[in-house]
Order: sequence, then C-alpha cells, then structure tokens
Amino acid sequence: MENRVAIYQDACRRGMDWMLQYVRKDGAIGPVEERLFYYRVPWVFALMGEQEAAFRKLDWIKQHMFTSGGAFEGVSPQKIYTERYGSYPLACLIVGALLNQRLDLVYPGVRALKGWQDNQTGGVFNCRSDQDATGEQELFPTAQFGMTMLMAGQIEAAIKAGAWMDRLWALQPDPDHRLYHVYSSQQQRLVIDVAEENEPLYITRKDHPWQHHFNGGIAAAFLTNLYLGSSDRKWLDLARQYQSFSMTTDACQFESMQTCKSGWGSGLLYVATRETAYRDWTRRIGDWFLSHQYPDGHWENTPYWNPNPTISDNIEITTEFIMHLSHISMYLSVE
Repeated sequence: MENRVAIYQDACRRGMDWMLQYVRKDGAIGPVEERLFYYRVPWVFALMGEQEAAFRKLDWIKQHMFTSGGAFEGVSPQKIYTERYGSYPLACLIVGALLNQRLDLVYPGVRALKGWQDNQTGGVFNCRSDQDATGEQELFPTAQFGMTMLMAGQIEAAIKAGAWMDRLWALQPDPDHRLYHVYSSQQQRLVIDVAEENEPLYITRKDHPWQHHFNGGIAAAFLTNLYLGSSDRKWLDLARQYQSFSMTTDACQFESMQTCKSGWGSGLLYVATRETAYRDWTRRIGDWFLSHQYPDGHWENTPYWNPNPTISDNIEITTEFIMHLSHISMYLSVE
C-alpha cells in the first residue's frame, strides 16, 4: 500500500508542476477572462503545500472576483453557473480559503453560500434567479454545500442538506438502474419527465457511459463526512446506499471522466468503516486516475463532452483530479 500511495502522490506532484506554469505574477492562473474555472485552485494549492501560490491566488480573487457580500463574482464570466450549479464554485472556493486560513474570505463567503439553501427542503438551488418554490435543486451542488458547511462549523445547515439527500433517495423509483438527481421544490418531487436530449442533466443511468457518474460518489462523501461530524449512524447508512449505486454501475462508467468522485465516497467510507470493499474500490479509482494522466502531468475531460479542450478546461479538470487523487492517497494511508 505504501508504494501505491507514493505513486499517487507523485502523480499529484506532476499535475501540480504542470499547473504552476500557468500561475501569473499577480496571482491569477490561466486565461481568467474566459470564464470561472479556477474555483478549486486554492484548495489544491493548500493540499500540495503551495502556500505562496495559494495566498497570491486568494489575494487576486479577493480583489477581482469577490464581492463585499461574499459572492464569487467579478471579471471572469460565470457561463454555465448562471444557469445551473450556481453555488458550486463558491462552495469549493471556501474550502480553499479555510485550508489557507483566509477568514476574510471564509466568513462573508459562508454567509453568501447559506443564501443558496432552501430552508424548507435543505437542498441547494441551481440558479440564483430561481431561488423560490419554482427552482430546481440538484444533488452534487447540495453535497458540496454540505461538506463546506461542515468544515465551516455550520452543522445545522449540513444536516438540512443531509435530510434533502435522504428525501431524494427515498423518492427514487428505480435505484437499481438509475438515479434521478434533481428535485422540484414547487412540486415536492423528483424531476423525472424531461426531454431526451436533457436526460443526462437529470438522470444518471447505470448502463450508459455519458452520464454524471460523479453523483453517487459525492453524495457518499458528504454523507460520510456528516456521519463523522455528527456520529449519527443514519448518515453512514445513507452514504452506503449512494456509494453502492456508484460501485454497481456498469463498467461503462470508466469510459467517462465523470466517474471521478466515486473514489471520494469510497475512500471516506473506508476511513469510517475500514471495510476492504471500500479500500479496493478506492484503489481501483486511484489506478484509473493514473491511467488517464498525460505524460506532462495534466488530465483532460472526456472527449465525448469536450473534444477540443482549452487551457482553462485542462486547468479545471487537472485541479479536480489532483484533489481527488491527493484525498485518495490520504484515505489509503490509514493502513
């Protein structure tokens, strides 16, 4: 196990060295004028011991991409985050600010992030303009919201998010084959009836590669963290169910880079339970990351989703994969 952990850590280092070439003197990274893609960079800089780069990045964000009210907005266009997943970049940024002890960003950021949560359901709204009874609420932004709130000491907000996850699972009509991951607050039910071309935005199917296969893993990661933070076993039991969905998905999931968060869920479940099934799955995902890393250290998204990736695309996914592989190396170090 020690050798495998060392190999994972080396892969993370090579990915970080590739990223550092795009860090500018003012603290920005890559083509920031294109879109918001660097929300997880301070998080990964902290994990990899790049404190100077992390602080310069956070200083740049504070000056150019952070409002007085704690919103993650400014010179970089929001693009997809104006339509869906709007809370997600801020939730990731706050983790990086926490790890770097930048409370000047943490406190206003947490206050702003809490404004995305539906106090009735506990879910996180997808879009700022639809933060009412008509808005859709989605699994993976709610899961990241919950993890961020746990780290920030906001356990009541995290428990509300956990209750939303519990409700979402209880409503599933066919969890052996598919996961409906969007909830309608107005109708108080899953969003099931969608146009065929939009199905991947609402449904994760086990038998098709081009799906949001990260949903089971990030749900399990949040719920296991909620169990560790609260000692309430119901969250561990629920985490097992979401992770089981991920681990019993057909092998086609490994054709898509969107399976990436599965190791996050299994790794934390291994820490919580020490069960070998979770350890072995975490190793499998770790080796999968290695198999897709380019010789110069970076990763790229699934060609089906992004056949012509830009530098910003590659920075975004390389940042995420360093985070996941770094976490996997930590989880597997418990033996």
